Amino acid sequence: MLFRGSMFVLLSVTLWAGLCVGCTAENRSPEPMPEASVQENSTPTPAPDADPARRPSRVALFGDRPDQEKVPFENRLITNLCQHSFTIEGLDFDPDIFSAENVLVFASTRNAERPDVYLKRTDGTTLTQLTSDPADDIQPRFSPDGERVVFCSNRGGNWDIWSVRRHGTELTQLTNDPADEVAPSWSPDGSTVAYTVWGRRSHQWEIWTLSLEHPGARRFLAYGMFPAWSPDGKRIAFQRSRERGSRLFSVWTLDLEDGEARRPTEIAHNDAAACIAPAWSPDGSMIVYCTVQRETHEAETDAKTPRHADLWVVELNSGLRVKLTDGSGAAFNPVWASDGRIFFVSPRSGTENIWSLAATVGQYPDDRSQATRVSQAKTNVSVVSEED
Repeated sequence: MLFRGSMFVLLSVTLWAGLCVGCTAENRSPEPMPEASVQENSTPTPAPDADPARRPSRVALFGDRPDQEKVPFENRLITNLCQHSFTIEGLDFDPDIFSAENVLVFASTRNAERPDVYLKRTDGTTLTQLTSDPADDIQPRFSPDGERVVFCSNRGGNWDIWSVRRHGTELTQLTNDPADEVAPSWSPDGSTVAYTVWGRRSHQWEIWTLSLEHPGARRFLAYGMFPAWSPDGKRIAFQRSRERGSRLFSVWTLDLEDGEARRPTEIAHNDAAACIAPAWSPDGSMIVYCTVQRETHEAETDAKTPRHADLWVVELNSGLRVKLTDGSGAAFNPVWASDGRIFFVSPRSGTENIWSLAATVGQYPDDRSQATRVSQAKTNVSVVSEED
């Protein structure tokens, strides 16, 4: 889902669906933005007192132009591919992992029209339903100690951030605002949550933080979406749209000093595709993200997910980009586990399920004149079957 709502697919692409072209005020846009493709029956309910004129009329998710970039590569890329969920009806999306216990948390419509949050071991068959509500519950994220899960839900009439203990108790609403608040991300010490909100004054997506000890204390960080905290807590990665031209999303980082944002830096962009949904490597040296082409979405207006979405990794020190998937199946909503595997969502089995791959980044030669390279590896596909 890039997630599954009028705001995101991924986002999440949810991209789920987890988003490609920036949403800004209509008086700032030189050209209209295309409609986003979203999951049926999952449109969030607007807040009753929200002013429709101040809400984003359209959020384009899947890019603005066909991807014309010629990316050189050395081999087919998907290595040690493993499937972890196996729904045939409905969708599994928005994964996160608590690596210490190899437990996945994710949103799913496998048992209902509206998504709920579930838990599952990466190598297991048993599902635990964490939330059950007639509304949409999406974008779950484990706390650093694995004891709590934050997620966003429109059970209150619009999207807000909620928290629940891993065993289903102590359901707590963290935000309560007429604006839509989504895409929560824990700080490494578990004291703070960063999230995205639609600015009713700025008419832009904004990133804010709130303290769990003092939820009323909130701080604006930057304009952008889908914040992801670095493992050392000193930086946040996020996606931000350009304010002219294609208005495509690119991936940025900012430094945190005394809780304030400093030195925003663009680290990954594509002139013909959106770069979205960043997630950090366990050591903080790399970021995985998704590129989504506008091309497919234009051709198939009824498509619920993009057909051409790939995962890339960027090395922060060198700026080199590594393509992890080969385009044989859409891949989005990445999250990096401590063992080096990257979990993501893909419809390659027919419906959206959760997969993982080994993030094998090959050794680069001393001559790095080639801007984009890929790892060399043989394809090795395995399945963790729910029938085993």
